[in-house]
Amino acid sequence: MERNEKTSLLDRIFSWSIKDILNKDLYKQKIKTIPDRFSSTDEYFKCFLPHLLEETRTVLCSRFKSLSKSPLFQISSLTKESSGSCNNLLHILKLMDEENDAKLYQPHCGDLIALTKTRPRSFHDLNPLLLAYVSVDGHPKISEEKRKINPNISVFLSRLISNEEKTSLGFGVLLMNSTTNSRIWNALHHEAPNFDLIKSVLQPSTTGIEQTVSSRKWRPNVLDMIRSTNLNSSQKSAVLSCLETRNCKHKNSVKLIWGPPGTGKTKTVATLLFVLLQLKCKTVVCAPTNTAVVEVTSRLLSLSKGTSKHANYGLGNIVLAGNHNRMGIENDDDLRNVFLDHRVDRFQKLLSSSSGWKQRLESLIHFLENTEAEYKQYKRELKKKKKKEEAENIKNEKAENKKKEEVENKENEEAENKSKEEAENILTFGEFVKKEFNGLSEELEKHMVDLYTHLPKSFISSGQVKKMIAARQAFQRVRCFLQDNSSTLDSKKGSLKRIISVDCIQALSLLQKRFQVPELLKDEDIRRFCLQNAHIIFCTASGAAEMNGERTGNVEFLVVDEAAQLKECESVAALQLQGLRHAVLLGDEFQLPALVHNDECEKAKFGRSLFERLVLLGHNKHMLDVQYRMHPWISLFPNKEFYDGRIKDAAIVQESKYQKRFLQGNMFGSFSFINVGRGKEEFGDGHSPKNMVEVAVISQIISNLFKVSSERKMKISVGVISPYNGQVRAIQERMKDKYGSLSCQLFTLNVQSVDGFQGGEEDVIIISTVRSNGNGKVGFLSKRQRANVALTRAKHCLWVIGNETTLARSGSIWAKLIEDSKKRKCFYHAKDDKRLKNAMNDALLKVKKSDV
Repeated sequence: MERNEKTSLLDRIFSWSIKDILNKDLYKQKIKTIPDRFSSTDEYFKCFLPHLLEETRTVLCSRFKSLSKSPLFQISSLTKESSGSCNNLLHILKLMDEENDAKLYQPHCGDLIALTKTRPRSFHDLNPLLLAYVSVDGHPKISEEKRKINPNISVFLSRLISNEEKTSLGFGVLLMNSTTNSRIWNALHHEAPNFDLIKSVLQPSTTGIEQTVSSRKWRPNVLDMIRSTNLNSSQKSAVLSCLETRNCKHKNSVKLIWGPPGTGKTKTVATLLFVLLQLKCKTVVCAPTNTAVVEVTSRLLSLSKGTSKHANYGLGNIVLAGNHNRMGIENDDDLRNVFLDHRVDRFQKLLSSSSGWKQRLESLIHFLENTEAEYKQYKRELKKKKKKEEAENIKNEKAENKKKEEVENKENEEAENKSKEEAENILTFGEFVKKEFNGLSEELEKHMVDLYTHLPKSFISSGQVKKMIAARQAFQRVRCFLQDNSSTLDSKKGSLKRIISVDCIQALSLLQKRFQVPELLKDEDIRRFCLQNAHIIFCTASGAAEMNGERTGNVEFLVVDEAAQLKECESVAALQLQGLRHAVLLGDEFQLPALVHNDECEKAKFGRSLFERLVLLGHNKHMLDVQYRMHPWISLFPNKEFYDGRIKDAAIVQESKYQKRFLQGNMFGSFSFINVGRGKEEFGDGHSPKNMVEVAVISQIISNLFKVSSERKMKISVGVISPYNGQVRAIQERMKDKYGSLSCQLFTLNVQSVDGFQGGEEDVIIISTVRSNGNGKVGFLSKRQRANVALTRAKHCLWVIGNETTLARSGSIWAKLIEDSKKRKCFYHAKDDKRLKNAMNDALLKVKKSDV
């Protein structure tokens, strides 16, 4: 497969037939193991392409096989694009299908959908296959209000269709969103990329063991910033080591920061970004998911907020780009203030030719300088309006239909009288000034806040912000004066003029003379302005593909958080950022890697991260070595098993008060393995097993915890983790909304798969291992990275539920855990607890009945 082929990923997908998509051997011969080192950039880019195609095909194939469960919409009408050369562009008017509300969805740009005649139940209903790519109008940047008014979407079709076929199409069903894979494909085919940093990751590092941070004298403000965040020595050393690379003008560098669970990786990266922000170092920050991006953005904002002299000033140097629906930032004002789409919207209002900030400023100054003349003009216009209304009323009376019912006549008469009363109710001078000033000043205040919130610091000084704040304070004084004196203002016009002249006009005139905002006419101009003048830009690794040189300018630094969760090919776009000289990758290869859907691709190391490969090549990784999350009895096993005992427990987790006993009995201490030997694994729900006896035991434990929380008014957060989705669904079904009443105040319950819990933590974690058989088969439960994540989420209590015999025979890490728990006298049998025993017996009876 040649890398220089011009075809897009979408072209490849459109070329596939149903048979191709269902063919698991379509690219099998081209799937080769990703090498550890590369001889050239061309080899590097080319090696990922077959795997990317096979992954895309696998996802489509999976969706084909579960088509009846896929989101869909009903088509009302279709219009074919007739202009230009796009013969396969179609406009679709959606009609939400009321019979199937649960499966309705709003198409977004990048969605790949199948158009069908009837509601599809299986892939046979897609024959002949007609794929469509959503190109515009379904984009998530469009507001919900606009979507309701204009539910059109535009799509590119995989083939030309006849008018007869067009009129017969009735449904659209979602298959997948192709945006991320398309961005990766384009990055792997980039014709003029920045290869400098990429060349440095092809082979083993030639720099040898990383030297300790030099003793160069850092500027006091840099050290003060780092000290203010209370980093430990390993965190501080990591930050300084990264900053040191900025002085290496002669070479590019890639730094690896190793952050085991609970060691403050996010705090460390936030501190690094905080310093880079103050140093005005142009930095792009990436993470695998929108959620991870939001987390690190929030941490930086909290640091920045604590040092800003004026609220929100300086946020214009920070930009968060991404999908606002997936980021879930609607209710977070801090995040909204740095979100790119929101910022573009605010600038559109600020720069409006009719109601922008300049117009508001000029209007208020004019009003303050001419209050009496404005009042006279107001009365003249009101009299004109009154005469016009009277003339219209006479005209309406003559044309009135005499056959109208008495009730309608009465209603019209009442409305007419009300209108006359309002027209005759002329405001006094004081009331007029109060109303107009409040309206004009409140609008201008909003614009002022938007200006010092969203403008980069290079366009607005702290002195100008002070003037704006002084003007806002003046507005408040004038409002108070008008509130107290509006009824007698006719006799106090001199006082009004003095307070206006001193407090407002002078302050506003200074802004008018000394403060300028650039003229930006188009959305894309505003977007480019925001990105080019920002010092820190947050986005997903996929979103980095949108950060080309034309939009963002040169980037000096790249920081990738959760780097071990990214497939290496997902990092390629970020590594090609224009001007990029240095990268910092933060992660832990001993936790879960990126998800790979195709087994052959996974075996071929397609899911391996750049972080992990560089470690294999001998690149030094700076370890964060103090954990702040787990009670020492919880951290003991994973620390020994995964990190060679190198992680130290922070003083806070060693304090006696950190050891919390939520339930009575040794079985429910800080750490325990609870043997449920009579359980039974079931595979009734697809291929994912469940164990209803373990579900019963967990349900009883949660019930006990909830009772303690309610009676003692104690806050308890509980997480239930299982590697298997079948067990997660079974537990969720058993819990339902049982604990919703106190969930927001005292008791919270979070039931998820291991993959869904990565990065999370709770007071109590209960792990359900599920597998229960006589031969020790545990499937992917044996994966060490998955076990590491599960075992490191608890703060105060970790209780592992499982079948001792099965796990001990598995030869996996779970066998080691059982052995360790017995040595530490933390091994217990569920049957020894009366309530757990009863729960198991009840569950076993139900299982036997279902078997019969």
